[in-house]
Amino acid sequence: MPRPSLALLVVLALSSCGGGDAGPPPAPDLGGGADLGADLGDPADLGDDASQPADAAPADGSAPPSDAGSADAGAPDLGPVSMPCTATGACDPFDPASCPSGTGCRPGAAGPTECLPLVAAPKEEGALCATSGDCQPGLLCLDFGGGASCHRMCPRGAIGACGGEDRCFGTIGDACVQVCRPRPEPCDIYAQDCPNPTDACTLASDPETRAPYTGCRPEGTVAHGGFCGGVAGACARGLVCIREGSSSTCKQVCGPDGGTPACTVAGEVCTGFARTWGVSYCRVP
Repeated sequence: MPRPSLALLVVLALSSCGGGDAGPPPAPDLGGGADLGADLGDPADLGDDASQPADAAPADGSAPPSDAGSADAGAPDLGPVSMPCTATGACDPFDPASCPSGTGCRPGAAGPTECLPLVAAPKEEGALCATSGDCQPGLLCLDFGGGASCHRMCPRGAIGACGGEDRCFGTIGDACVQVCRPRPEPCDIYAQDCPNPTDACTLASDPETRAPYTGCRPEGTVAHGGFCGGVAGACARGLVCIREGSSSTCKQVCGPDGGTPACTVAGEVCTGFARTWGVSYCRVP
């Protein structure tokens, strides 16, 4: 629906910032040949918005969902903008013709973009790879848990540049260079119908537009009533992280108007409402 960023040395590591349920880190090398920082945040900022008795803040302790923070820890929230920023460096990673034949523009060891060598027959988007030099210009070799493959770079601030269900987020070396990744798959939070058995349907927001929705994210481990968000971790299946007062705790999701699932903890009734997402939850009246 997040983990601190890891430095990499020929090995790229993904970091989380939205909550405690980030995906697995990538393992491929960008082909830069030295340290290259990377921060590919969670696909969306987890959050909660309890209307009773108070508005909740996101599970990571940042601003409320209406002005949710960036998907990148430590980076300013640029929000949806119409003019993407421009990468710094000797070349334009979003223009395949920016570098001479046999090279591709991507973030180098120091962060700014460079024209770096490619193999004789670089691979297309989605193809398996070992390093970013294996991929065509405009692509990076990244592993999000299903094996290293070529992913398209995109400019920070772009909306709709990736197409389909992919979204532009994260940071790779240069602050303006992000990567196209699928957003969390939409789901029914009451039915918990995520196709992956290790995922739970929880509160999410679109990485590009910040539009709230319920999406499939790796299931957390925090039980009902436990503290959640940030280092405290993400809630288990069927629970959402809600802040009431000064603390955020895991609350049971419940079907509105007496529907299923019903509240199961003694003394709690289905009167809580995360209004940004339109999700009902159980609370003590």
